[in-house]
Amino acid sequence: MNRTYSTFDNTMDLLLRIFGWPHEALHVLALWIIGRRAVKMTRTYVDIPDDLSTPEYIFVAGLPAMVFFGGLGITAQALFSATNLLQAVMWFAVSSLFGLAALGTLGDILLIGQRLFEDRTPPPDEF
Repeated sequence: MNRTYSTFDNTMDLLLRIFGWPHEALHVLALWIIGRRAVKMTRTYVDIPDDLSTPEYIFVAGLPAMVFFGGLGITAQALFSATNLLQAVMWFAVSSLFGLAALGTLGDILLIGQRLFEDRTPPPDEF
């Protein structure tokens, strides 16, 4: 079957090729730090164990956001303190990469919010 790719499809494929494995590897690293292992890992998803506590889940799901938003902050600061045009261009390029990577973590941040909201919801019989 012949499928024609749109510009959006090509862009998403490129972004997944660049940021997919590093993003998911950070989830696996977070699991390793807490002494756990991923159930399954692909370029676009990591299956984490279901029995993580809420703080463990926040750490595992949030590590890529911490790394990428932290990198964005550091590189943006370096961009604004660049002393010449070459440095400014280099830091702009690196900041742009960290910015795109940080945007890729918004889904993880939403999942953390969902987990926190679900943990605070009282059982239906307490209304």
